[in-house]
Amino acid sequence: MVLVNITRWPAILVFLLAGSATAFFAFVTFNLFKHAMASVRFVREFGWDAILHGALWQVGELLIWGGAGLFFWLTFKTCEHELVNRYFAWANKNYNDRNVVPKNGNGADPKP
Repeated sequence: MVLVNITRWPAILVFLLAGSATAFFAFVTFNLFKHAMASVRFVREFGWDAILHGALWQVGELLIWGGAGLFFWLTFKTCEHELVNRYFAWANKNYNDRNVVPKNGNGADPKP
């Protein structure tokens, strides 16, 4: 699918996607650990009554939010990898253009 192939996107769009993924990751994971620990404590303290009052539903929601956080983190890392690869390709191209190796290949000037 061409839309998902970020290697063909302009660099600024990949950078914006990485920034958006970072913002969504921060939003999704904000206080996620604190809520998960509170949910576990609630179930341990009240047992079956906690489950009857929706504690398992809350644990399921926390798992979904955790999965969404993982998705946004992986999206960011994919964009980061793509941008780093583009930078190194650009840097190596510029380096090779400035430092042309002589035809004999050993770095010394050819003898007349």
